[in-house]
Amino acid sequence: MVRVSSPRRLVQHLASLLLVTLACPTLARAEADVHFHGLLDMGLVSSVQGRALNQLTFGDSNLDPYRLRLFMDARLSPTLEVHVQTILHEGSGALRAELRADGAYALWTPIPSRDLSLEAGKIPWPIGTYAPRTYSDKNALMGTPLMYQWRTGLLWNSPTANVDSLVAVAGRGQLSPRKLYVPLVDERWWDSGAAVIGSWAPFEFSAGVVQGSPSWPAPGADNTPGLSILGRVGVMPLPGVRVGVSGADGTWMPVSFERTLPTGKHLRDYHETSLMVDAEFATGPLEVRGEAIRRRWQTTTTGDLDATSGYLEGRWAFTNGTWLAVRGETLRFSDVTTASQVTRPWDDTVDRYEGVVGYRVTHDVRLKVGVQRTVRHPYAAARLTDDLLMASLGFKF
Repeated sequence: MVRVSSPRRLVQHLASLLLVTLACPTLARAEADVHFHGLLDMGLVSSVQGRALNQLTFGDSNLDPYRLRLFMDARLSPTLEVHVQTILHEGSGALRAELRADGAYALWTPIPSRDLSLEAGKIPWPIGTYAPRTYSDKNALMGTPLMYQWRTGLLWNSPTANVDSLVAVAGRGQLSPRKLYVPLVDERWWDSGAAVIGSWAPFEFSAGVVQGSPSWPAPGADNTPGLSILGRVGVMPLPGVRVGVSGADGTWMPVSFERTLPTGKHLRDYHETSLMVDAEFATGPLEVRGEAIRRRWQTTTTGDLDATSGYLEGRWAFTNGTWLAVRGETLRFSDVTTASQVTRPWDDTVDRYEGVVGYRVTHDVRLKVGVQRTVRHPYAAARLTDDLLMASLGFKF
């Protein structure tokens, strides 16, 4: 991860990136076309608990009182671009970062007339289809889908002793900001790597490698032996119809887990694998889309741990700039058996429902008001329901 603790260090980081790129004589002859822009979101929520249930790994969320994204897009030649984006927020999690580089990568398109590019650096995830909607001006709703946000009870930085220790923290991962629990896909934390992206109608594709894994990236110093291979293949058979399949496979445990390895085993023998499917349909004012994921973590002390999540959302746009959007989703976990021979899920099931009324005040200003219900299902206990009223105002500049 690229950590930036002050605006001065951010400028130094951007300058270094550009200087390295411009060192190439071919690029030095081209005049760079650089654009800066930003996205400011201000939020208001009715419940501290509800906001905590929406927090991401770095302690921020789409419902923060404020969150500022700054972007730099530079075209250094007809075939080469550099993209950098940062985020400014308060933060409160174990990886608190007030100002940091979310992404910093180069994009090379050898034939400008063809949709085929190579990107390298701290890159967006080349799996799934949610990435463009992580930004408030592209997201008809307000929250982040569970599969891209919710932290499970599986720790990354410390091996879980046994199944009993794992189920003892079931349901606590999301509400433990000081510990490093993993989500299924951390959409807000990109990884260092390289990927080929493009399309050849009616197909679209992406394929690449990253240092870490979708649940725990390693954009800085890589503490995870091995790489992850990941990508997506999609098809658009008809106008407004899009379907695709994504996959990822690689190692995920840090070197500190070596002390738990059975004789003859290596960390590279334990993988994190994902299979994802996605579909979209759009016609006139109606948009419907959904995604689902099946994830498996192979562990040294608790066996194979599976998780399944998916969401379905819809949006109806009116001609006056108003829209209605709804989303329903779920997150479920495979069974494990404790020392007392109790078979139960290794983490608590979560369901979430969200509805939003939005209004495009101007081309660059959007107002959203919504409700969200998160339902947690602890094993052998009454379900926990958290209702949240929320509002946000987003500005592009």
